[in-house]
Amino acid sequence: MNTKKTKMTAAEQTQLAYTSFLTAKGLTARSGQQDMMAFCSSFISNSPAQSDALRIGVVEAGTGTGKTLGYCLPLIPLAKEKGNTLILSTATVALQEQIVNKDLPEIQTKAGLNFTYAMAKGRGRYFCLLRCKVHMDNEINAYGYARKDVNDLHHAFTAKSWNGERDSYLEEIGEKTWSKVNAVASQCPKKNCPHYDKCPFFTARREMESVDVVVANHDIILSDLSLGGGVIMPFPKDVIYVFDEGHHIADKAIDHFAASASLDHNARFMGDVVDMVMNLPEFYGQKMQDHVYSLSENASISSNELKEVRNTLLRSLSWRNETNNIDIYRFPEGYVPHDVCDLFIPIRKTLNTMLSIVRKMTVIVDESGNKVTQEDMAQHKIVVGELSNRFESLLDAINSFANHKKGDHVIPIARWVNVRREANKSEVILHSSPIHAGDQLYSKLWSKAYGALITSATIRSLGKFDSFLNKAGLPQDTPTLIAQSPFDYEKNGVLFVPKMRSTPTDQEAHTAEVRDILPKLVFRLKGCLVLFSSRKQMTEVHDGMLEEVKQHILMQGTLPKREIIARHKLNVDRDLPSVIFGMASFSEGVDLPGDYCDNVIIAKLPFSVPTDPVSQTLTEWMNKAGRDTFYEITVPNACIKLIQAVGRLIRTEQDTGAVTILDTRIKFKKYGQDILNSLPPFRRVIR
Repeated sequence: MNTKKTKMTAAEQTQLAYTSFLTAKGLTARSGQQDMMAFCSSFISNSPAQSDALRIGVVEAGTGTGKTLGYCLPLIPLAKEKGNTLILSTATVALQEQIVNKDLPEIQTKAGLNFTYAMAKGRGRYFCLLRCKVHMDNEINAYGYARKDVNDLHHAFTAKSWNGERDSYLEEIGEKTWSKVNAVASQCPKKNCPHYDKCPFFTARREMESVDVVVANHDIILSDLSLGGGVIMPFPKDVIYVFDEGHHIADKAIDHFAASASLDHNARFMGDVVDMVMNLPEFYGQKMQDHVYSLSENASISSNELKEVRNTLLRSLSWRNETNNIDIYRFPEGYVPHDVCDLFIPIRKTLNTMLSIVRKMTVIVDESGNKVTQEDMAQHKIVVGELSNRFESLLDAINSFANHKKGDHVIPIARWVNVRREANKSEVILHSSPIHAGDQLYSKLWSKAYGALITSATIRSLGKFDSFLNKAGLPQDTPTLIAQSPFDYEKNGVLFVPKMRSTPTDQEAHTAEVRDILPKLVFRLKGCLVLFSSRKQMTEVHDGMLEEVKQHILMQGTLPKREIIARHKLNVDRDLPSVIFGMASFSEGVDLPGDYCDNVIIAKLPFSVPTDPVSQTLTEWMNKAGRDTFYEITVPNACIKLIQAVGRLIRTEQDTGAVTILDTRIKFKKYGQDILNSLPPFRRVIR
């Protein structure tokens, strides 16, 4: 008789885990959640292991679907079965902490799945004992003592009362202090560091390499990809990714692949180079002496070259004031003319020479062997590492900016220069940014990953996935799923569009009408959230309110967001009227269930005007190609934002309430009808 226990497949583990979880929680199965679990298994499992085909799936999981369970239960056992790491990536720290502190422990205990997990943080969130000691030594040499802020961190870590993670320190660490002691990749001697064995970053990295599930965020993933992948995180080919709040991934990618450099700040830094390297020859001899002399000479040259370029740009460009202290010049279509690019030829040549010198200095430090103590060598590694990082970053930013390639079928790079003016001083900053992240995401992530799921409550726009797939660089035939929410929107909510005399195209009249109509609407139920697309309109409406209304309003900008939410909840708990006036940050990620938010009022459709250089360059390029930016970009983006805003109303199956939209374009315009049809199926009252 064969009594050998047969190992369950990943699919069998998922089904058993789901049944166990529902039983332990006293819940019933949700169809949207079941659909999501089946989808996650299928798009990974149905592709052959050695296939070059993308294993990518996109799921819109409506609020209340329970999407964390929907992707964890199938993908944890599946990743283990295939020998992959499962990386759960979020857009916000709040969701990252919820998954680590609540969701995964609950899945372990109630679903019975056996797995290990850890949270990933960027290298810069960890304390570096070596950098801290170098900084303290420098301060003691200069002033005779080390300042208290850094000394306290040093003591807490060496006394083992703090693990070296910035977020776990008992007090908030200021950015100025933290920048002196945090881990920096280019300055890290790695195994040659005398503190390697107790390094917080490498301790966390070792833990991360040994667990089944890593909880990260989009910024860490994109930072790792920009370094080539496999530097901070596991290699993409060994990973199944889940991008929760995945509708943010394309915009975040644009930010990560952008570059900037201050000409003034870098010119000043060149003056510090001599002091940084002047003591190296006494440790490494004549060859190092020659390199130090050459580097110092080139640093002086580069400082003058940066100042010359800066002054020429200030004189020759036609500046437009952007804010009170910032002027801007944007190059149309991202095209930097030859004469401007030529300004950077001398500094590019000098920086390449300096980088070559620093690399030779780095080799000397690395190959010093026993001639130099481990402590000294590690400190010198910090110096040459910082120089290499600064020169490479500056050269990369200049190369991206001073590039005059142009073609009708090439997606342009947005390029612009800012001048920051303060106290009779001005700082010139170069900027360049992709206007579309699709190509980079495809080449660096989608084509390299073993598999990936992108999910969010709001991914479709105008009822289709097309806009998101295009922005994310995914093929239009990428597998997609709509996992339905269990909420009964028609029964629990009403969408109200009242008659209005004005539209937002007449800003003054619309603001006046919103001001007049709000007192009749805000106190209909208990907790009211009024969402604006314009700070100017929000302020003017607030200022025009009667005092008996204004005293119950908590307006964004007058208090921290967290304090506004806390006071609002307290007012509702005390059965007092409470109204929040907020903008975009209150339209997403704010969870006010029940009576805390049963009355959502939206002042106008959240169209955004392309005023930033990236959006303006994108608009130019699309217009030149004969494409309609309003219907391809503006309307889909407004639709997504409106769905997110409307989503503040129903957060649980028991929630009820009303959404009011004070913009009649939603019923009279063709695009308005398309947007209206994309909203949850509330009972509608349109007058």
